[in-house]
Amino acid sequence: MNGAVILAGGGETPPEIPHTLLRLADGANARVVILAHVQQDIARGAQRSAAFFAENGAQNLIAPDTLDAGELIALVQAARGVWIPGGDQNRFMERLGGSAALLEAIRGVVARGGVVGGTSAGASLMGARMPTGDHAPDGALKVGASPTAPAIGALPNALVDQHFLKRQRLPRLLCALLEHPSLVGIGVDEDAWALAHKGKLTAHRGQVVVARVRQKPRQHEQLLGGHNIQLQILLPNEAVGI
Repeated sequence: MNGAVILAGGGETPPEIPHTLLRLADGANARVVILAHVQQDIARGAQRSAAFFAENGAQNLIAPDTLDAGELIALVQAARGVWIPGGDQNRFMERLGGSAALLEAIRGVVARGGVVGGTSAGASLMGARMPTGDHAPDGALKVGASPTAPAIGALPNALVDQHFLKRQRLPRLLCALLEHPSLVGIGVDEDAWALAHKGKLTAHRGQVVVARVRQKPRQHEQLLGGHNIQLQILLPNEAVGI
């Protein structure tokens, strides 16, 4: 991964996030595309995010509200940064996930040394797969209890969850990883954020949980089991390889 991926867990988005994105994307004049298609009102969400980035130094912002994949591909291909705000990750994929070329263009920003990122739903979209709903109400770790779906794949080996500790989502992440053990689980707490860059995930604010299933999961009827499940809880300025 030549570029960087920013993961914010929802809640307050601190100014350090746009500052970091701009710094890694080559400065205030770097072209940044806001994709607010996670939100019901795309135009309003795009304008709100663009205003926040402008307040924090961005000078070359594009905040499209079109659903035309061809137009969006052209914008993203010319960008050094892409930001996706909070909302509903399922809505984003329903609207735009059918365009493999657009998803590839977003991944391409990272491949050529740029920066992509998001907060809340926008963060979950960064993984290879994303959570699509709440964990089963009985709390059991069983097949299908934590549904996931393909996401953008800016972090091709990860599954990202958000509002993580605030909303007690560890069971949701563990269940998803037991069904997809090749992925690294990243749980970013509310008001926390982390940066994936140069093969490392660094927590910059709050707590970030990293989970890995180290041995092949087991199954008894619908129940899932596992040995050697590794959990790491990162505090600010702590990092792990991913």
